[in-house]
Amino acid sequence: MISLRSRAPLRAALGLVASIAVATTAMADVPPSPAVIYGVGVDNIIYRVDTVAQSITAVEPSLSTGVKANGFASDRDRGQLFYFGSNGDLYYYDILATTNGTVASGTVFGNYNDYPPEDAMYYNNAFWYIGASGSTGVNDNNVLYKAALTYSGSGVPSFSGPLVSYQLTLGGSTSGMLFGDIAVDANTGILYGSTTPGSGGYFFSVDMSSLVSGSNNPVTILSSGNSVGLQLAYSGDYATLYGQQYITTGSTSGQWFTVDTTNGAYNQINGFVTNPGMRDLAGVAAVPEPGVIALGGIGAAALAFWRRRRRTTA
Repeated sequence: MISLRSRAPLRAALGLVASIAVATTAMADVPPSPAVIYGVGVDNIIYRVDTVAQSITAVEPSLSTGVKANGFASDRDRGQLFYFGSNGDLYYYDILATTNGTVASGTVFGNYNDYPPEDAMYYNNAFWYIGASGSTGVNDNNVLYKAALTYSGSGVPSFSGPLVSYQLTLGGSTSGMLFGDIAVDANTGILYGSTTPGSGGYFFSVDMSSLVSGSNNPVTILSSGNSVGLQLAYSGDYATLYGQQYITTGSTSGQWFTVDTTNGAYNQINGFVTNPGMRDLAGVAAVPEPGVIALGGIGAAALAFWRRRRRTTA
């Protein structure tokens, strides 16, 4: 029998564990900071960019050989980043587990070595990208591809096909848009895209719910004649669409912008220049905060303490 006196520590310990469990659950449900965006630099390193603090932190070298990791995208729910390597393979990087691997060979996508697709996003359990047209790597065929991913029991992503294609058109033309980048507002299902100054400097939108495979899908031009092409990524709360200038010759200004999705205006953020610049942006990837793991350890320690005390007082 447990005496009334010995029950008090029990109640205290259980109360502590319960409060920790509630706090842990609450913290795990907190969305990632809207300030955080991931990107891959021109040095082939994955970076974590805080757009409020205007800071940049190296996370992990990419798996890609050479310096052409591109087509960056993020699965916010699973905390995974995706990108094409210079060999055309699609890779993933799990931020929390710090593990990586190959999703699919470049042959599944019909990619050419040294010229992988460069513009991508993640939406609705699928990796979406603008195709590169031929061995020259010029992605002006205006085709949006969808690769629906499957997941093992441990959450490892894979893709074996088939690809689903959607022909985008601008002013009736099925070619001519050089990107830039694409990003999607997951709250609305609206895809936004930026093209280079040499292909009109367009900023456009298209409703993904209206996409039809095997048919032409016209985009809506929101602005044109923009002097820069942008890499695009949304903030964690989808309140802000960020852009960073990247020049396809291999250099980058590293200058950051916000984009008004109602009129397509690019607004330069004065003084916000990352060095090295990002070759591509992936947006936020939601993972538990380190404090959640720490709290879980405290809860386990409290239970262990009670068990030890119970054995000595029994």
